[in-house]
Amino acid sequence: MLFFYFLLATNTSLFAQKEPEFTVAFLDNDKIASVNIDEKKFLESINAIIEISKKEFATIAESQKLAFVLVAHKTGKPTMKLYSNPQINNVLETKFLNEISSLIIANTKLVDFPILISINSKFEETNVDFKDIDLPNQKVVSEYQKADLKTKLALNKSYAINEVLPVLAAYQTIVDPKFEGVRNFGNLIATTDFNAPQDVIKLTGNNPDYWRATMEMELENQLIPVTKIFMFISQGELDYALKYIEIVSMFSKPETYANDYLNEIKGRLQLFQEQLNAEINKGIAEHDKGEFEKAVTIYNGILEEYPNSSWANFENFYSQSELNKKTGNAALNSIENWNLKKGKVLDHNPFYGLPIGPQSAEDAYLLYRRNSLNQLFRDKDQQLKDVDLYADIAMDLKIYDFAAQLYWFTSSFSDKKNNSIYKYLYCLEKLGVSNLKQNFKGNFEKEFKAIEKNKEKEMVGSAAFKSY
Repeated sequence: MLFFYFLLATNTSLFAQKEPEFTVAFLDNDKIASVNIDEKKFLESINAIIEISKKEFATIAESQKLAFVLVAHKTGKPTMKLYSNPQINNVLETKFLNEISSLIIANTKLVDFPILISINSKFEETNVDFKDIDLPNQKVVSEYQKADLKTKLALNKSYAINEVLPVLAAYQTIVDPKFEGVRNFGNLIATTDFNAPQDVIKLTGNNPDYWRATMEMELENQLIPVTKIFMFISQGELDYALKYIEIVSMFSKPETYANDYLNEIKGRLQLFQEQLNAEINKGIAEHDKGEFEKAVTIYNGILEEYPNSSWANFENFYSQSELNKKTGNAALNSIENWNLKKGKVLDHNPFYGLPIGPQSAEDAYLLYRRNSLNQLFRDKDQQLKDVDLYADIAMDLKIYDFAAQLYWFTSSFSDKKNNSIYKYLYCLEKLGVSNLKQNFKGNFEKEFKAIEKNKEKEMVGSAAFKSY
């Protein structure tokens, strides 16, 4: 899986010496080193550790294997541990660790930076050579795999808040001043407390700097929308984040550090979704047996651990409705009650398919548009066309921030008939961002009216609208 590959990927440098042989492996993404550490000082520290190792272990046998794990932190002294196979004597181990502890190893600027120095051991054989080794990256994977939904959610939020957003913000704040949108948005991220409740749409969709930053970046460098994804993660809105991940991944350049984070969160959320789906299916099984009360109990348990699941919220409503009928409380299943409950579904995934009858002709059309999402992305050759159709559906559903993101992706490939740029700017206008259209040419009032006229024509002329 990409998640595990990302955590275990290394950047190795060989320090030439006949015996013993030293290898240094960085256990985290080396692409962030430029913003996370003072590279010169850190390399000096590694060289100092190597020199101490050479001195202390100069006479060890070729069969003696050693692994030294050091984790530099943002504050405080680094964490370190020495592993050996066979076990070396305690006196030598203590002397080595004391000498390393006397070194001044610079703190990181943003996040932990773990390294592994191996002696007479290849990196790919680390876990074979040292059965008891506890590599920080492997520990993260193991803890995440074993965690329940509530803990997985907390781990993902912590990962976004403490490890990813600070790095992404740092890259944005160091760009050339001419990229004003990127710098301003980066400063916003760097100064926002994501441990507190935050309105991600307000910080991004309604924020001119977000869209200016989006336009200032190279099309395939998805630093800005990936930042938005992790903002959603920080708030526990995994369902909403997944909708963005599906599309942003299509346009993300593999060589970028933003793509590395995108790949890792995809892997993390895949594990989360598999566990979530298994739990929801338990509730569905009880519902299908007519055990509605048991189903509701299961869904309530899920929602205690992950309250933002659109699917669990809907299934909970559905089973509760059937339970109301069974217990003679069908009056509680009013359309007014549904209108109150559906917010818990759509707030977390505005594209969720709602198998509830329409309340108006317009509602019937929008339900048809929502359900037509299931027809997209079945043919890879039609992917770009489907992204454009997805954007049109999002605009019809008034999910303007998502629609704008997609229109921007397709704008470089669209022809005049598609008018992606005009639709993009129309969505920004609906989001309250009206100052960026000055960067484009055109009669925007005319184009925006044409967009609305065409939307109205499509709706009124549709079979779904006429059928109501």
